[in-house]
Amino acid sequence: MFGSVKIPWLLMTGTKDDSPIGNTTPEKRREVFPHLPDGGKYELVLDGAEHMAFSDRTLVGTKHRNPNHHQAIIALTTAFWEAYLRGDEAAKTWLDGDGAKAVLDPKDQWQRK
Repeated sequence: MFGSVKIPWLLMTGTKDDSPIGNTTPEKRREVFPHLPDGGKYELVLDGAEHMAFSDRTLVGTKHRNPNHHQAIIALTTAFWEAYLRGDEAAKTWLDGDGAKAVLDPKDQWQRK
């Protein structure tokens, strides 16, 4: 199913990103990336991030957020859109090189293919 994806993808999740609806586990969310074909595919996994880490909203029971997560999300998503919507080669080089990892905390994970 995912092996035929031809467009660029940026997957983002957290190690505590369970679903408030549907009982999706953090492990289940990570099953997509290995099945994507090479070329323009990225996965960000933020250590300790819950489902609402990718929003400014909070839900009842949401724990303290890591302030660097929001900065990393902004940097990576901006570079992704610059690279793939604007054709910015510097942004793509940043994503594919060490630049992306430089904005992450040591336990965060960044993969590309």
